[in-house]
Amino acid sequence: MGIRFILYQTLSNFFKFIFKSKSPFIRSTLFDTLKFNSNLSIIETIHNEKFIVFNNDNIISKEMFVTGEFDLKKLRKSLNFLNKNYKINTLYDIGANIGVICIPAVKRGLVKKAYAVEPENKNFDLLKMNIAINNLQDKINTYNYALSDQDDKKIEMELAEDNSGDHRIKSMIKFNTHGEEKRKTTEVFTKKFDTLFKNINPKTDLIWIDTQGYEPIILSGAKDLINSRAPIVLEFWPYALKRIGSWELMLKIIAKFDKYIDLSQETIELQEISEKSLLKLQDGWGEEKKGSYSLYTDLLLLNN
Repeated sequence: MGIRFILYQTLSNFFKFIFKSKSPFIRSTLFDTLKFNSNLSIIETIHNEKFIVFNNDNIISKEMFVTGEFDLKKLRKSLNFLNKNYKINTLYDIGANIGVICIPAVKRGLVKKAYAVEPENKNFDLLKMNIAINNLQDKINTYNYALSDQDDKKIEMELAEDNSGDHRIKSMIKFNTHGEEKRKTTEVFTKKFDTLFKNINPKTDLIWIDTQGYEPIILSGAKDLINSRAPIVLEFWPYALKRIGSWELMLKIIAKFDKYIDLSQETIELQEISEKSLLKLQDGWGEEKKGSYSLYTDLLLLNN
C-alpha cells in the first residue's frame, strides 16, 4: 500500500506539473496528445479568460492552448496607433472564429463592446459558449452569417479539417495548392455588412476582417461602411485572393482609402495609398508552397 500511495502521489504531481506548465514545448506536446482523447479542451489564460478549444485545430486552438493568445499583438498595435486621434470603444469582429479576438478585447478593457460574425456552425457554437463562460453576453453580440455583397444568399464554404480559422467561401476556384479540392463543404447564409450594422462611428469603431480571401467581396457590400471613413483591419493574403478571383477587387477596395499600415512590420509606417504604393504592395510575395501559409499580412486601412 505504501509503494502504491507513493506511486500515485508521484504520478498525480507529475500530471499537475504537466497541465500547469507554461513551457511552450510541454504545452504543445500536451495539446497534440489530447486530440486522441477528446474533441475539446478548456483553458484559462493568465488574464482569467476561459476558452473551449478544438483539439484537432493545429493553428488557432493550439496557439491559444500553448500561449493563451492569438493575433492580439496586431490588435494592440492598431489600437495604440488609432487611440492617439480616435477613441475606439467598439470592435466589429468579422470572421470571429471562437472569439479569440473579441473576447480578450472586451474582457481586458481594450474596447467596451463587440459584434462578432462567424458563419461556420461549429466555430459559432464555441464562440457563443466562450462568450457565456466569460460572462460577456451583454457586451458581445453574435451573428451566424457569412458577410458578403448580397443578402440572404446560400453559398458554399470549404471546411479545413485541422485549422478552424481556414474555412473558406468556395467561389471561382482557380487552383488548389493546399489540397483544398479534398475538403468537405457546407452551406452558409449571407448578409451584407451594411444590412447588419448601421450608423458606424469613424471615431469610436474599429472593423476587423479576417475571412481568408473573401474580404473584398465583403467590403463590396459595405459601401456605407467605407463612406463612414471608419478604420478597417483586414487580412491581405495574395494566394487566397487570387484563388477565388478577388485579387483585382482587393486592390480596387484598398484604393478607396488614403493610407495603410502593414501590421506585420515591427515599427509602424504610415503609407500613402497611391498607384506606386499599390504596385509595391503587389510585389515580393513569391509563390506559395504546399503546407505553408506564411505569405500574408494584415493591413490597417485609413481615410483622412
